[in-house]
Amino acid sequence: MESPSEQEPRSSDFMPLQPGRPAWLEFAMGLSLFSIAISVFAVVQGIAIHHFVSAQDPDVARVPFGLGWFSDSLVKEALLKHERNGDLIALETIWSGLLCSLVILLTCWLWKRSGVKVLLGLALPRFIELMKWLVLFALVVAGVEVIGQLIPSLGTDFMKDVVGSSTDLIKLALGVVVLGPLFEELLLRGLLFGTVRHIADEHVSVAVTAGVFALMHLQYSVPIMLLIIPLGVVLGYARARSGSILVPIVLHMANNSLSVLWP
Repeated sequence: MESPSEQEPRSSDFMPLQPGRPAWLEFAMGLSLFSIAISVFAVVQGIAIHHFVSAQDPDVARVPFGLGWFSDSLVKEALLKHERNGDLIALETIWSGLLCSLVILLTCWLWKRSGVKVLLGLALPRFIELMKWLVLFALVVAGVEVIGQLIPSLGTDFMKDVVGSSTDLIKLALGVVVLGPLFEELLLRGLLFGTVRHIADEHVSVAVTAGVFALMHLQYSVPIMLLIIPLGVVLGYARARSGSILVPIVLHMANNSLSVLWP
């Protein structure tokens, strides 16, 4: 990563990194890599879920693992039982976060080579920028939390159940606080944001990444997912205006650490 003095351009100055290629082709390439990352994520999570659930339930272990495994009635019952298990969440997030982050970094480097720094925002942020976005994000999180407290239907015990069922909080924190946010930010505010910026301005790019960010939280109800959108918007603009992916990564990790420490 570069020093603050060598920070890459802000997103308002972002241009396609290979002018010799049409912007639509660069956009299509980025979406292809995004699809690959999502596919790897699904496969890794599937393997992690199969490993954990099979170890917990001998009947499930006898069900052949394949594309139809998740549709088996025994498997569905077991998944419903373990969907908020902290040890399963830790296993999923650690392996998918680590492997998928490496996949994103490698494929983006093969695509852009030296231009990967601009695409993913691999620059150190200015300290004042980090502090500014940290304060703003904290205010938005507090506002969302107040809304959730005032409207009971927007409340959720998901993280409370996850933390309460965990037998190893260190592993849970490694997955949920560190590797999960690292992967999600590289995927969304890195690869997807940089991809959309080839054909659209920063506002459209922020909106797209915020929408996908909400959709990635299917463990929550639709109203709660809508509350996640403002958080995604702030994370997107933090990436766009600071020029550094590290800013939304730090904000995301700070938010998730609160979810683990104060579910």
